[in-house]
Amino acid sequence: MIRPRFEDEDEVYIPEIGGDESEFDSVHDRVPHSNAGVALGWSALEQQMFDLLLLNRFAADDQELLDETARTISRLVETFEAHEIARIMAVAMMSFQLAASEDKSFEDEYNRYRDYIKKHPEDLEEI
Repeated sequence: MIRPRFEDEDEVYIPEIGGDESEFDSVHDRVPHSNAGVALGWSALEQQMFDLLLLNRFAADDQELLDETARTISRLVETFEAHEIARIMAVAMMSFQLAASEDKSFEDEYNRYRDYIKKHPEDLEEI
């Protein structure tokens, strides 16, 4: 899957969360400007959550990718506890590192692991 990249900073929406360091301690009270957020009556938490979701997506014109991301988030929240979601996120970030540093795919390595365990169930890690 090819992800869009933006060379021009003007193409990327980045919410402004503060000016100098004295303002930075009250980030949670600040609501980035969003016409949709104002119209929908979003709280600061809702606005920040959607700013993060939509970061780099305004210029992408890829509604399918955005919808898939939203479905994935909803499924994660319905299925896993917060600490499990944090663990999954950590593994996802490591999978990018695996691809970059070792030229390996997480999916391929997971499938290799599953195939090995099917043939050697005695090697299954005990939890």
